[in-house]
Amino acid sequence: MAAVGATPAGTGLLGLGELRLSRPATKTQWLALTASLALGLIGAELAWHHPLSAPLALAAWGAVALLAALFWVKTPLLLFAPLPLIGLAPWSGWITFEEMDLLVTACGCGGYLAYALQLNARDRAPAWRHALAFSPAVVVLILALVLSTLWGVKRGFDDAGGFVFGWYQGYHEAMNSVRNAKALFLALVLLPLWTAAAAARPRGFSRGVLLGLVLALAGASASALWERLAFTGLLDFSTDYRTTGLFWEMHVGGAALDGFLMLTLPFALLGLLRTRSPAHFVAGMAIVLLAAYAVLTTFSRGVYLALPLAVIPLVLLADAQRRRAASGGPESSHIDSTLGEVDAPLPRLAKLGALALAGAFALAAALVFTGGGYRGLLALLSVMVILLAMPPSLWRPSVGQRLTAVIMGALLALLLGALSWALSTAVPKAAYVLNVVALLCCAALRWRDVPGQTRPVYVLLVTTAWFWLLTTMVIVADYWGGTAGRWTSLAAGVALGAVWSAMLLEQRLWPLTSTGKAGWRKRALLVAGLLLVMAIVAALGGGAYLRDRMATWKEDGETRLTHWEDGLRLLHGGQQWLLGKGAGRFVTSNLYDGPTHYQVGDYRLRRDERESFLALTSGKHMQGRGEQFRVSQRIDAPAPGPVTVTVVSRTANDAHLALQLCEKNLLYPENCVGTQMGLKPMRAEGAAPDSPGQWQTSKVQLGTVPAMGGDWWAPRFVTFSMSLNTTSARVDIARIAMHDAQGRPLLVNGDFNREMAHWFFSSDRYHLPWHIKNVALHVLFEQGLLGLALLGGAYVLALVRLSFGRGRDHPLAPAIVAALIGFGTVGAFDSLLDAPRIGFVFFTLLLLGLGLRALPGEGVARVA
Repeated sequence: MAAVGATPAGTGLLGLGELRLSRPATKTQWLALTASLALGLIGAELAWHHPLSAPLALAAWGAVALLAALFWVKTPLLLFAPLPLIGLAPWSGWITFEEMDLLVTACGCGGYLAYALQLNARDRAPAWRHALAFSPAVVVLILALVLSTLWGVKRGFDDAGGFVFGWYQGYHEAMNSVRNAKALFLALVLLPLWTAAAAARPRGFSRGVLLGLVLALAGASASALWERLAFTGLLDFSTDYRTTGLFWEMHVGGAALDGFLMLTLPFALLGLLRTRSPAHFVAGMAIVLLAAYAVLTTFSRGVYLALPLAVIPLVLLADAQRRRAASGGPESSHIDSTLGEVDAPLPRLAKLGALALAGAFALAAALVFTGGGYRGLLALLSVMVILLAMPPSLWRPSVGQRLTAVIMGALLALLLGALSWALSTAVPKAAYVLNVVALLCCAALRWRDVPGQTRPVYVLLVTTAWFWLLTTMVIVADYWGGTAGRWTSLAAGVALGAVWSAMLLEQRLWPLTSTGKAGWRKRALLVAGLLLVMAIVAALGGGAYLRDRMATWKEDGETRLTHWEDGLRLLHGGQQWLLGKGAGRFVTSNLYDGPTHYQVGDYRLRRDERESFLALTSGKHMQGRGEQFRVSQRIDAPAPGPVTVTVVSRTANDAHLALQLCEKNLLYPENCVGTQMGLKPMRAEGAAPDSPGQWQTSKVQLGTVPAMGGDWWAPRFVTFSMSLNTTSARVDIARIAMHDAQGRPLLVNGDFNREMAHWFFSSDRYHLPWHIKNVALHVLFEQGLLGLALLGGAYVLALVRLSFGRGRDHPLAPAIVAALIGFGTVGAFDSLLDAPRIGFVFFTLLLLGLGLRALPGEGVARVA
């Protein structure tokens, strides 16, 4: 799509207000129109079959298509922003198809239509403005990867016994091959449109990608915040509860949220580094801190490792871009330098001071939290914020005057601290009030700074106030934690006081010499870093769960190695090693060919001569409460009181059917009531011993249900589930109904006449049989060594292009490199690509990495 918005002579124009439309005139435009119609038909068909509401789905799909037509250059924004919030599988029962498919088809339909009809047309883009262009070698590589994926789908169909279409198939049927492979094709569907958008308005397209992924990060992080508020509390780091957000793909474990955070967080960090708008900076800082909380509550050691491995290249590549932009040499003649001057590198002593300051704070945070808890940690933060805001005028007096200020300030602060401690012991809560008063005094003195004037008395006052603030931090820790808080915080205060005194006496140790907007932005970033360190200290010091996970890394690593070996044993013969076993076939291979303890439960929808029924089976492994395979449905909160369940079922052998009603997001049930039904086979006289038996109706009460649903500001989902608490059992369920104390029916599609609409499934605690737990091994299993080599080659090539090649000066290059590195690190411990939403974002960034290049006048231009 090199020809963007061309308007050949003789083509009629239709005026629609300020919009200008033109009939397709070129072959490319006719192809775009064809693509628009095809995506429109597919999207409308999907929307019409949406399990929750076809009219609403059609209306939403049409609205997105219209927005995509009006703002076709910004379709990445329309697509990425809602992505973490639109997974409705726990309500709809859809897993092969989902709302992401509707979103992609709507954006493609509207975007290609706008291109074909030249909506808001622009002049033809010259070749030098093609910001997204693929070399012939890259095109061949992408086509080879597509063919490998298609072949994997075919092999998956064959392994499943042939292709059979279905709207509600599970992990063992043919449509699971489509589910596992569709992410690459969804990304490719939009690639020609985005190639045209990047040529027409390169900066607008880049900003759309950046803003879309930042908003996606905000949505994912907000869902994590809601989940913690609703189910654990914000500061509970001891409960065995790993955040999943609204990523339904984690219903059988996995790391969908982890992968999504690592794919999107680098773009928020890049925007934070690039923006010069105070409002944008504050918004970006809020999103990054919210994301840091989400990262922390994943309790994922892979994410904790991936974060520094991704952030370090991001900062280095962004800094290298700015330096090339500022150098003005021949190499940077095509680079825009609108970011302003690049800060000079820190001198050696300043680097030493920065390390000392960071080390002193990390040590102080650990000591203060140990004895002073969250209150002491908050007081420590106020100390550090004031320290980072120290004005440059403090170093104008002579060394002797500054030494006098340190000594006299320390003595005066000790006197004020003694009086404050005496008052805190006599008056309840006075410790907190005194800390606030000292903080306000420091802030007022900072406000009264006069830059450029030498004022020794002002230095004395600032030093005294800060040392007093430091003593009130000790007092707060002592008031809350007693003797332990007193001595640990005192040690922290001595360390911080010594570091600050050395820096005040030797200015070359002070690392924050920048002034103006650049200086305040740097200090704000450092405050964010302090908050992150505090969060880590609080999680490690106040959360037994994270400490336990860190302590068991060796045992978990050995388990993971054994699991990888078991997974690779499922590949038989050279052909499967070369070409793979087929997309989406790992779970089924485990079920039939894996170790007994990996043979988990399943469900299938069957039909006899009269009606549809659900065939529910249990696994062969040891089953506890969390290991049972569950079929569930999200329902409205029932009225408090008794809940009655009526089940029409049959079984060939004795089995126990567990029925449960819980407040539950995805994996962790809370506030449950339930019962267990003992089912026995009922056979007609003369029937075979292994016959399924006759249908029988059972009616049970789950018990008295308390008020459910949570608070309005942190609602809890209510889920009904059924499972078998008997090893190697099968129960057929023809109908199931549930009524609350007011007689209201709570279940939808209880007769399964709409197949599995509204029904979902999960394995809450038993996850290994569902994933091979490594991205490379996942690709190897599904597409063989050939597919792994193709995807690995594309991955490495994208990193090289954006780090050292032609794409290194594109505004998005540092963030894409960091995202791919973070994804690869998390993917070393989990499959990731078996979650289509995560795979879609990954393949989109991978394809962009293979084609993006910097343009004259763009370079490191701001995209935030």
